[in-house]
Parts: sequence; structure tokens; C-alpha cells
Amino acid sequence: MRGAAATGLGPWKLQVVVAAVFAVIVLAISGGLIWYNHSEVTTLVRADADARFDRIVARVRDEFRNGLHLADVVLDTATLTIETDVPEDHLGAVMRGTLRDLQEVLPAAASFFVAWDDGRFFLVQSLATANLPEVKGTTVPGAAYALEFVEPIPDGAIAHWMVTNAQGRPLGPPQVMATSFDPRTRPWYAQATAAAGPVVTPPYRFANMDQVGVSLARKSQLAEGVVFGIDIGLAVLDRTLSDLRREHELELVVFDRSGALIAHPDGVRYRTAFREARAEQLPLLSELGSPILAEMYRSFQAIGTGRNFTGVLGDRTYLERFEPMGSSMPDVVLGISYPYDLVVGPADRIRWTSLLIGVAATLMALGIVLVAARALARPLRRVTVELGQIMRFDFRQPGVAVSRIEEIRSLASAIGVLEMTLRTFAAYVPGQVVRSIIAQKLAPTLGGRRQPVTVLFSDIAGFTSLAEGLSPEELMARTSRYFTALGAELIATGATIDKYIGDSVMAFWNAPEAQPDHIRRACFGALNAAARIDRLNAEFEAEGRTMMLTRFGLHTGEVVVGNVGSIDRMNYTALGHTVNVAARLEALNKIHGTTILVSEAVRQGAGEGFEFRFVGNEIPRGAREPVPIYALVGLAGEAPLATLAQGCGPT
Repeated sequence: MRGAAATGLGPWKLQVVVAAVFAVIVLAISGGLIWYNHSEVTTLVRADADARFDRIVARVRDEFRNGLHLADVVLDTATLTIETDVPEDHLGAVMRGTLRDLQEVLPAAASFFVAWDDGRFFLVQSLATANLPEVKGTTVPGAAYALEFVEPIPDGAIAHWMVTNAQGRPLGPPQVMATSFDPRTRPWYAQATAAAGPVVTPPYRFANMDQVGVSLARKSQLAEGVVFGIDIGLAVLDRTLSDLRREHELELVVFDRSGALIAHPDGVRYRTAFREARAEQLPLLSELGSPILAEMYRSFQAIGTGRNFTGVLGDRTYLERFEPMGSSMPDVVLGISYPYDLVVGPADRIRWTSLLIGVAATLMALGIVLVAARALARPLRRVTVELGQIMRFDFRQPGVAVSRIEEIRSLASAIGVLEMTLRTFAAYVPGQVVRSIIAQKLAPTLGGRRQPVTVLFSDIAGFTSLAEGLSPEELMARTSRYFTALGAELIATGATIDKYIGDSVMAFWNAPEAQPDHIRRACFGALNAAARIDRLNAEFEAEGRTMMLTRFGLHTGEVVVGNVGSIDRMNYTALGHTVNVAARLEALNKIHGTTILVSEAVRQGAGEGFEFRFVGNEIPRGAREPVPIYALVGLAGEAPLATLAQGCGPT
């Protein structure tokens, strides 16, 4: 092989090579870290903006939904309890009291009304925000409510007005005036009479209030053709948006798909300015004199609702979000806008700071590497000298090193001589080569994968009291006998028993082997296990021992299944919210006195052949929303579980 001299290139110094390599590595790492840091910070900043937008959307939606929910509860009660074929003064007292109670928890409730299919209409109007210039006495001190009764006559209708204080005492005589109002022509009346539940009108400007509102209506369940309704003002949304707009350049607005303004931090000012021009209409975003609001509506028309988008106004880019307010009003939208440079500005500043720090660190590292490389080359040269001394005992010429690095060439020559010396010595003392073949097995690794499973939790009712009355040896024998019976039934349906936790058992189906019918298997497993425990308890009772009544909880959903733990100790298990819900369902048996509680997902996925009983809507510990739960009673057409009759309730 040709040497370096033949190529015309001299050997390279080790310290130069090491310094160059380390410099490239440091530059690559530094540049990568700067890029990664900027990318991550930008992502985090945008995520923070997303989270902030999410909080705003949730707050506004909750404010609106809570008001509708409270009003619907009142309407639902009214349609079931308020009789409308009673004298006007009695009906007025009931409705006035209902509105007063509602306003204590929902100040936005403006009025409570009822309409008949013959054109009659009765209204209780709160005077806190209403403006009724045509009705005398509404500005009298102490005036709290105005009551209106519309009575149809052959050539029109007559409105009877009465103003009362908060206690319902009249302030002045009744007033009578002609009116053209017919409740049957209002959209809420036709919608409510045709619907089984509540209906909500699109937002509109109230005729007697300087705000936007909606009407919630339900038909009476006591009388045909009678509709109850509540007017809810949305001025509270103005205040909510004002509270949320902590920064001047954050813009928040609620509007409909036609661009009409519904709520804004300055909503009262905008609506007041346009009230005289168009008394019954809402101002459009494009008419408010706000370039950013007009631009937001243009962006909404172009992109619709969804996650964050970017819009441009002049030479400035904005981060925008448009979210529907809820399923009850799909045409009402919440718009959010924030300057993009204010979102990513911190990330840009961090990027330039990181760049300067990276350049300084690279220069410092290069100097340190040069010093370290020189210190590394010096002992290598000493080793080369020592190897040269060994080489002189042989008097043979060294071979030519193929490396371009001088120190490595010298070391290669010395090693060559050493190799020759060892071969010569081996001629006098032959060596033996011992080899062994070691079979390697595939070692398990930490980690798992996401997949749907059905999880079961079981627990013995009153186990603590039972354990206190038994010796450790007897308790161990009893629980072993119990777990043998319970585990056998679960395993027979293909369950994987995850662990025994004191007196509890955790098992799941569809892992590690796939089971397309895992929900049905789990239901059979729970029923068979409950029946097996019933037989075991009968044996315990015959032996004069305390029974071990058992409760079960079933839930199905996605979890992460795999090995968790450390490298020297692992556990094959399932992790996720589904597991927690199954455990919570088992615990709820104690409250409802049931044996097997399952989730809605289990009931739907189990298919035919099982008998379920609806227990109620519960909020399991750790959850936010109530969920329907069911008792798995048994197989369809068969007798219910025996333990249900015995009572597996609180102990």
C-alpha cells in the first residue's frame, strides 16, 4: 500500500484534527440547539396563546350555557307546575315570584311570560334594565316589575299594564292601551309548540332594553297550546368580554354569521350609537368604525370557524380564532384577535440571545479543544517512543502506516513490531484459542402502545371489618380461596388479571391478545364471577363463616398497554383514564347498593343479550361532567343477580 509521502500530502497533527472535529461538532450542536430552542419556545408561546384562547372560549361559553341551563330548569319546572287557567292576579303572583327567584341566580333574566293559542299573553317584566316609557309609573321609586296582560278583541287586542314593587303591591291604577301584539306570530311560539324540549331564538335587540338578548321557550305540559318563555339579556357577555380583555390589543367580539354585533367590551356604546338610526336592528361589525373588527369579520367570511388563523391588517399580522358559541345557537360566533408579533416576540428575543451565547460558547470551546488536543497528543508521542524501544530488539524495518495522522502512523508501526514479537514468542510457547457460543434471548423493553380495552375492578364489601375478625393465617386462606374462584371465572372469558390490590382485583380484556368482542367477554366475565362468588358465599355461610360480598365496575376505552417499571423490574399493565373510571364505577356500587356498575360505553358495546338498569347520572371522582351509569343485572330473560337481592351496598 502506498504511504502518505507517495501522495504528496504530509501527515496531519492530531491536535489539529481533534480541534477541527470538535469545532464542527460544537457548531453543529450549538446551531441545532439554537434552532431547537427557538422552535420550542415559539411552539410554547403559541401553545400558551392557544391555552389562553381556550380559556377565553370556555369562559364565554360557560357564561352563556349556564344562563340558558338555569333558565331551562325554571321553564321545565314552570311547564310542569304552573296552571294557566287561574285568575290573572294569582298567575301574576306566581310568575313574579318565579322571576324574582330566578334573578337571584341569573340577573340576566329580564322577563317571564306565557302565551295561549287564543292570542292571550301574560308578561312579568323586570324594571331593572327595561325602559317602558309608554307605561306610567315605571320610574316611580320602588317600582320593580311591570305586568302586562294582552287580551284579544274582535278588531285587535288590548294590553292591561300594572306596575308593582318588589313585594308585588301595585303602584298606581291599572293602565289599558291598544296593541297589535299577537304572541302566536312570534318565532318562539311556533318553534316551542312544535318541539318536545326548549327552543332558543337567535339573539336580537330587545325593544324595551338597550341590549341584545335571546328568548327561551317551552310548551306547557299541563295545557295544550300554552307556551312559557323567559327573556335573557346578553349584557353579561359584554362584561365578561371586558373582564377577559386585560390587554388593549386583545380584541374580543361575539357576532352572528351576518356580521351583526351581539356582545363586545364596548357593546353598550356601539349599540347606543346605532339605536336611533335602526331601532330594531343590530349594528354590523363593518359599521362600527373599528378596522380590526371589520378585518376579523372578513377573515371569518374567508376561513370560517376553527383553530388559530392569521389575518393581516395593514402591515401587521394577527392571530385569530373563531369558535361557535354552542349547539343551541350555531350561527353565533366568538371572535378573538391578538397581534402575532406580541405572541412570538419573546421567542424572537430568545433566539437572538441564544445565537450570541452560542457564538461565544463556540469560540470558548474551540480554545479549550485546542489546549486539550495538544495535551492529548503529548502522551501519545511518549507511547510511540516506548514502542520504538521495543521495536529495536527485533532489528526489523517497520511497515508503512496508512494513516495521515503522524502519531497514529508511528503507533501503527510500533504495534506491527509488537505483533511480530508476539508471533515469534508464540513459536516457543504455543497458545490455545478458547471460544464459547452464548445464546442471546430477546429482552423485554419498557414502553407500551395505545389500544382499546375493557377494564374491570372488583372489591369486597366490608373487607376491613372482615380482616379484623380473622387471624392472618385464616385471612390468607379465605382470600386465596376467594381469589381462586374469582380469577378462574375471569380467565375463562379471556381476561388478563393485572394485579391483586389487597382485596381488589384489576383485570382487562383485548390485551395482549386481540379480542374483537372484549366488551361482551367482560360482561360475561363479571356476571360469571358474581355468580361464582354467590356460590362461594353459600359455602362460607354453610361453614358458619362471613360472606365476602363483591362489587364490580366495568368501563371500556383507550389505554396504554405495555411494560412499566424499571429496567430490572417490569410490570405488564394498562394505564389511562379508562382505568380510573372503572375503579370509580366500582366504588359507586357502595352508594347505589348495586353489584355491577358499567358505563354508557360498555352498555352500548355489549350488544344484545344483557339486561341493564339505568342507575343515574353521576360525576365520578376526578371527572368534570356527569355520565350515565347502569347496573348490569344479568342476561336478558334470566333472573337478576342474587347478590342484588342480598344487598351489596354501603357497609
